[in-house]
Amino acid sequence: MSPGGEPDWLKILRRQERSSGLFARKGKPESGPTEDAPQPAAAPPSPQPSDVPAALPYPVVPPSSPTSTEVPPPAEPAPPAVQPPATGPLAVSGLIAAAGMPLVGGPGHTAEQRRRLRTRGVLFATGGLMLALGVVLGLKILGLSPISNVEWLSAVVVTGVVQILVWYVPHQSLDERIPWDKHYTYVPMLAGATLIALYMYLAVEPVARLLLLMSWFVALLFTAGLAGFLEVTVLSGAMAAGYLVAARLLANRGQLPSFAFEVIVAGVFFGICVYAGMVFQRLLKERTEAHELRRELTEQALTDALTGLPNRRDFERIMGSELERIRRYGGSCTVAMIDVDHFKNYNDTLGHPAGDTLLRELATVMKLQKRQSDFFARYGGEEFALVMVNSTGEDAFDMMERMRRHIETHRFADEEIQPAKSITISAGLACFPDNGPTYEELIAHADQALYVAKSRGRNRVCGP
Repeated sequence: MSPGGEPDWLKILRRQERSSGLFARKGKPESGPTEDAPQPAAAPPSPQPSDVPAALPYPVVPPSSPTSTEVPPPAEPAPPAVQPPATGPLAVSGLIAAAGMPLVGGPGHTAEQRRRLRTRGVLFATGGLMLALGVVLGLKILGLSPISNVEWLSAVVVTGVVQILVWYVPHQSLDERIPWDKHYTYVPMLAGATLIALYMYLAVEPVARLLLLMSWFVALLFTAGLAGFLEVTVLSGAMAAGYLVAARLLANRGQLPSFAFEVIVAGVFFGICVYAGMVFQRLLKERTEAHELRRELTEQALTDALTGLPNRRDFERIMGSELERIRRYGGSCTVAMIDVDHFKNYNDTLGHPAGDTLLRELATVMKLQKRQSDFFARYGGEEFALVMVNSTGEDAFDMMERMRRHIETHRFADEEIQPAKSITISAGLACFPDNGPTYEELIAHADQALYVAKSRGRNRVCGP
């Protein structure tokens, strides 16, 4: 990212399946609608009304006329969505003599991560294929295979060409254009099956052919969770067909005692693979269900159930990312702590369902007033938090004033029962890095400014 550019967290936020990593500071659990008084998030404690000095360091704006209106600024265009990064390296174990190892990298990985994982997988598969060629060469040295030097070198060249092509596809992101192979599993597997059939033809020795055939089961292990019954059956059928083609060619050369026996071997092999396909189908179903469950749990952990906004935990995570971005590249941001005035009166008079409805409507109205690049969350109870990216204190103050006036003039249900005869908000601002070098000090400063706004009569913005 270039200095002052679009923050990474904002791009990640566009994606439905967000990362579950959390900012180091642990937040208190969210509560339902509570008392009107603001809840400071960090020490030091706010002073009492009697301690508030006459000369305040915050600009205080008196409430405007209920008839005043102002058109909100046009929203900024949203940046292009980017998939968040995911963790989990490609695990490779056991014999990799199986050709065309399938490559991990489905949903949850960025395009760059998928490219790296898939190209790395092709390199592992190439190593396995070269190992198989080494076995064939060893049989030749021991006199167990009639393969000539020219045939063996030809097999090496063919393997290299095929694997370079298989590697080139993900390296140039061409695999994204193969809709029927979204995990880039079937193309490498089919290429590997073809090469293994070639090795079986060159090896001649029955034991060597059976060893190469059994290596197919190792290759199938890498499709666990990616391929189901149909895919495993089709791929294994291609492998069995390649085995029979190699056996037929050997029989035509008079180097095979019984082709009928090879047909039985291929049939037994295919039957075992069909059974394996049933197991793989169950693994695929469980993997899909687990993936969906993780997505739902992540969304629930980072989303406020009442308003649908990001919750306090997600706010702390995003704030941590934004502050780190500013420390690294420079710039500034402003955080606003927003509290609904006299919410306890509204909630106690009309009941909790009415209070919940009001919070949901307020969240929608305020969300529409913020800029597209800002991050808005429910901090807890009737308190909200807004991070204004790349905003100076003056710009943030003007924006919060527009939001405050819009809330004041918006018509809410039963708002006449409030002391001001309308629903209003108070807000406290703090600018990073001017008002605090850490997250805790920044929130404490914003809470202090919010307390000043409350003590001066509410329905106003104070700070930074």
